[in-house]
Amino acid sequence: IWFDQEWNDELLRWNPDDFGGIQSLRIPCDMIWLPDIVLYNNADDYTAGYMRSRAMVLYTGTVFWPPPTQLRSTCKVDVSLFPFDEQRCSLKFGSWTYHGFQVDITNRSGNIDLTNYVPSGEFDLVKVYQKRRVVKYTCCPEPYPDITFFIHIRRKTLYYLYNIVFPCLMMSVLTLLVFILPPDSGEKIALGITVLLASSVFVLAIAEKMPETITS
Repeated sequence: IWFDQEWNDELLRWNPDDFGGIQSLRIPCDMIWLPDIVLYNNADDYTAGYMRSRAMVLYTGTVFWPPPTQLRSTCKVDVSLFPFDEQRCSLKFGSWTYHGFQVDITNRSGNIDLTNYVPSGEFDLVKVYQKRRVVKYTCCPEPYPDITFFIHIRRKTLYYLYNIVFPCLMMSVLTLLVFILPPDSGEKIALGITVLLASSVFVLAIAEKMPETITS
């Protein structure tokens, strides 16, 4: 994602008339103050950080820093309805060391830009929205704001219909044929054993395709 961050730094203001009309600068991010916005439910190492890209500074003191990054978060997965399951995950962003009186975090656009979203071959993106929340803890009087993005995805079922559901139905029909064959038929027992072995192999194949959950 492009993790766009924008804030105002009073120490980085200047008069363009005093510097040849220069209104903006590209400065290495290591030379200026940066907000410590992190993903709270991160599944990766926090020390990895963001790409050390340059920040754009305007003469008004507005700083724009859009480092590209890749995020991996924890999410409680429920596959009880697999392969017709839907998952709801959240990404919670906030300051790691500053409270709300020092760093106030808001979503400046109000919308989520999905222009560069690449569709998944396994899931459909049903809905994504964001919500700003303010949390107060019993230990501290200061508020702690955060921005949480909620993601609703639905599994694409066509692959599993052809490879799991339909073969299960076919084996169920073959099981019924065992009772249709006459008792003195020599193929009755052979068909029953064949269906039993096929079902056992198919159950093992389904177990391998089942996704892991947070409790498995």
